Amino acid sequence: MSTPGVGSRVGPMTGRPRDPAVDAAIRAAVTEIVERDGYRGLSMEGIAAVSGVSKQTVYRRYRSKGEVVLDTLGGIAATRLPTPDTGSLLGDLTVLLTATFEAQRTVSGTLNRALAAEALQDPEFGALLWERLIKVRREAVRELLARGRERGEVVHPNDDHLIDLVFGPMWYRLLFDVPSLTWDYAAELARSVTLVARGGKGPGHSRN
Repeated sequence: MSTPGVGSRVGPMTGRPRDPAVDAAIRAAVTEIVERDGYRGLSMEGIAAVSGVSKQTVYRRYRSKGEVVLDTLGGIAATRLPTPDTGSLLGDLTVLLTATFEAQRTVSGTLNRALAAEALQDPEFGALLWERLIKVRREAVRELLARGRERGEVVHPNDDHLIDLVFGPMWYRLLFDVPSLTWDYAAELARSVTLVARGGKGPGHSRN
């Protein structure tokens, strides 16, 4: 299941300024179709029909349904997935993971699974998925870790390893449909990552 031509560009198509209302209608159509018919039932023609937007307009904005889905997920992440600032690393990770896991129990989880499978078949699409979606969420966690480091909560030297610990279990459970992305698991994972970030020390310990 490949996406021809997706990797040939990373930014949006150029041309006339985009109408946010049209973008919103397209994203809503993607969500409606996938909730009803699954990812396999999604097509550019179907998106046009459900959104009330012409097929030509859809194709002017996106070259494939994979790109439409990426844009839809990016919009969901921007509105539903916070970059919290609770004053502690544990609090921040708990809020972020709870919201992230909650999103995966909706149509977002279905779309993420489909895009991951597509990325395995098409490396160029995989690079686009990384740049537009995964990297953005990783940078949000990097921001939390930077604040935690300033407070003396993070002593682990490699942020990328910690970020892998944050998102790795979610992707494993999502891809293999392990039904355990619960609030309790989010809190447990946040505690585990915080402990590793502190160098295995509990609350109250700092660099000194």
